[in-house]
Amino acid sequence: MTIAAENRPKPERARAWAVRALAWWLAELSALSRDIMRLLGADERGAVTIEAGERYWTLRHRQRVIGQVDRDSLDTDSARAALAGVVPAALRGRAVTVEIPPERVLSRTVNFPAGARGELDRILEFEIARHFPFPASRVFFRHRIVGRSSGVAPIAVEIVAVPREIVAAICADLAAAGLRASGVALVAGGDAEPLFLPPTALGRGAAARRSFSPVLVAGVAALAVAALATWPLAQQWRLAALDREIAALKPAAEAALQRRNQAQGESERTAALIRARSARPPLVGLLDMLSRQVPDGSWLLSLSIADREIVIDGLSPSAATIALALERSHAFAAIDFRSPITREANGLEHFQLGATIAEIKP
Repeated sequence: MTIAAENRPKPERARAWAVRALAWWLAELSALSRDIMRLLGADERGAVTIEAGERYWTLRHRQRVIGQVDRDSLDTDSARAALAGVVPAALRGRAVTVEIPPERVLSRTVNFPAGARGELDRILEFEIARHFPFPASRVFFRHRIVGRSSGVAPIAVEIVAVPREIVAAICADLAAAGLRASGVALVAGGDAEPLFLPPTALGRGAAARRSFSPVLVAGVAALAVAALATWPLAQQWRLAALDREIAALKPAAEAALQRRNQAQGESERTAALIRARSARPPLVGLLDMLSRQVPDGSWLLSLSIADREIVIDGLSPSAATIALALERSHAFAAIDFRSPITREANGLEHFQLGATIAEIKP
């Protein structure tokens, strides 16, 4: 992959770099704009919050409960009228924040490789159907990384999702009651912070009203400048992260390479031993050959074999006769006497003869 990239023409490399930069910038801008929109609506969220449960809808003003509607005991129109009635007159007309409690949301914690950290938004679009009974097109979802992870350790990602039908029904009831939602938050349970859905979850009208806010436009412009300025820093951070991952993997790779070299060396030594053994006759066959070639009346005192070298120490009426017999057999080569021939008291010649076992030809 690296070679192919370097072989590209310069205009193509510049275009590829620009595409990557633009994709990163858009992702950063999208995330920061959501934060800005939530900050801009902080004063409204502090005014009235509605916890839209399956049965009870609880209204809070700055975390103080000011009313509750039991929807199971009322029909749809009566429930909407009751919801409008519990909002104090001084707070009517203000935007409200909707909190969807754990009983109406789905939450899963899934482990992903460390390399997926920067691609979670894209990856989760394909993972939703694996972990929830809905495809991604039928739910609104948000995610966050839980716990701490570093290096190449997997990351734990909490995914919180809610069916789009539930959000649409809540927004319809609020509109019928004369209320306007400024944001929808998913509460997964425990002490975790709520996860806010994007403005599109509130419908086109709400998104359009926010998109033309002068303050928001100025904030988005400032974020755009900040994102462009931080692009080189982000690339340096990613390169540093890659260097850390490579450094973490290097010891394991070196150990695996060393094990491979050791295994290869053992295999080569075993193959060499097999070849050496196959190049000479078996020991039993060698002894049988010598017994046939050595003349009668001769005695072998010792026999040593090292690889294909053989040394015979013995007594014979004629040591020269043994050397000639071994040479005629063509089973031995390089026959020579390793020490002077001496005659014993019994009249036999004491000799030490060396030879090389001829290779067995296939």
